[in-house]
Amino acid sequence: MNPDAADIDLIAAYYLEQTNHVTNVTTWVITDPDAVAWVQIRDNTCRVGPDQLGCRIVMTRERTHLIIGLPAGHIAR
Repeated sequence: MNPDAADIDLIAAYYLEQTNHVTNVTTWVITDPDAVAWVQIRDNTCRVGPDQLGCRIVMTRERTHLIIGLPAGHIAR
């Protein structure tokens, strides 16, 4: 359960989605307003509750799975 690793996976998923899986793009920045809005929703949602770290990781993993087309609840091994 590592929030930084979850964020890295999410950034990679956005990268692949926005570059149509062409990884030789030399410059890339998340500028998608939906992505920025989602991060704000995640942060606001996970700011309250007993397991803020777990919330952030779960929400980030679920969003990553949605972006790359994995089924909900999929566990990468």
